[in-house]
Amino acid sequence: PLFQAEDGIRDEASCLVGSEMCIRDRVMALPLAILLAAPAIAQETAQCAPLPPLAATTAESDSAQQQLFCAIDFNGGSVALCPKTWSTSPAALVYDLEGTPWEGRAGAFEKEVCARGGSARDEASRELAFFKNTLNGRKTSGTFAPASLLYYHFSRLLETRLQVPVAVPVSFPAAEYRRRVVAPGLEYSDHKSTRMLHEGWLELDRAMAAPEQYSHQRELFVDGGNRLWGVLLLAEGRRYGPEVNGTRASGWGEGQNRDFQRTAPFIALRTDAPLADAVAQGIEASRQDDGIAQAMPADISHSQVAWWMHEITELVLLDYILGQQDRIGNVDYLWRWAWQEQGELRTSAAAPPAGGAQKLRVTVLNDNDAGVRSGYANYARSTGMLEGWRHMDAGLYQRLQRLAADFRQSGPVASAVRANYRLSSREAQHIVERGLEAAAYLRKRCQAGLLRFDLGVSDVLNPGTAHSAKTSCEPGQSVAGSLLPESG
Repeated sequence: PLFQAEDGIRDEASCLVGSEMCIRDRVMALPLAILLAAPAIAQETAQCAPLPPLAATTAESDSAQQQLFCAIDFNGGSVALCPKTWSTSPAALVYDLEGTPWEGRAGAFEKEVCARGGSARDEASRELAFFKNTLNGRKTSGTFAPASLLYYHFSRLLETRLQVPVAVPVSFPAAEYRRRVVAPGLEYSDHKSTRMLHEGWLELDRAMAAPEQYSHQRELFVDGGNRLWGVLLLAEGRRYGPEVNGTRASGWGEGQNRDFQRTAPFIALRTDAPLADAVAQGIEASRQDDGIAQAMPADISHSQVAWWMHEITELVLLDYILGQQDRIGNVDYLWRWAWQEQGELRTSAAAPPAGGAQKLRVTVLNDNDAGVRSGYANYARSTGMLEGWRHMDAGLYQRLQRLAADFRQSGPVASAVRANYRLSSREAQHIVERGLEAAAYLRKRCQAGLLRFDLGVSDVLNPGTAHSAKTSCEPGQSVAGSLLPESG
């Protein structure tokens, strides 16, 4: 079934807006009434301005999506805000009503339709975004809005093949948001089945009633407590089963994170053998678990598992550096056609006219807001997900090493992490320290000859002919076009 259990995730025959994987796919179009030309706007209800990128350049599709988010007219009468009525953490769904019977009647839509929960989108013309703020109460689930921004920017910096949605910071007048979203959210979630969600709305309501007395005021509010701060995102995808998310049989926390490491791509990643053999051994070993054996297709291609191997290296590095505590069970995918054209990776939701493309499940990290914050568990680190790798992409390795070089020198990336994401000095420092730690560990494996650099695009698409690329173990060498500058 389509996954829609969290934050408006959708699955369509289109690529995730703004991802590096989708530069050649589409950019979502909005009605002219909703679009504005400026990349940053200030409205009576919303103030939005994209953060400077960590990468040297921004993809056109990313810039376009950022502008679309910041151009949403929350006062125009044809944009509705509905409180989330499912899962565990408060959020607001943003709907476009243009071209529907509700056009110009956002207030009526919010009163009459929002109570239906996720099905409210069926009466809107489209979902424009969802808004997520930080919230960390004693009885609530943990969410930290800056993490969504950091995952977006770090994924572009490391040029990941896996997809992470565009995120922009936005703030709403607290009193208006409380009236329009929080009050109905409290009403709609007051059921036994949504107890944790209701606790979240209660916590947010208490915070907005007296921001100056709220213990986490810095995380939730700007402008002296007058505005609620968070992020706008738009995501889509289906949820992986045990073939990638793992069986989760060992329960939440470290147990399910170790289950994740018993999947075929993770086992293959730690297998000291040529890529095709490592994939075959990973598939065979993982199928010893009945749950994985049932979830993984009998005819799973070696290219698919090799593709997942590379994506797992990206996922683990992001989660390790950014301190993610809630990854397992929150890994999604989209079907995409993938092929090479003049040595470059191409992807498309539709089959290309020329032959040679392979249909693969491409990983999407939609749910990233349980990271970065001090006090969150870092399960990628505590369960040793970085340990024992035998395969890696040379380009990803070099980009990581150059990121570490920037961190060591307190360069522009480190400075941006400290200044731009509303982090405490401790939170920012932990990102720097974990980045250095991850790079140092993999550099030692490279120097010991324990890494095969055989997860390049041509390798994963053709594991039988994969070869280990030659690359320097030292930072900043043998990588053309990296986004980080060479150290002087």
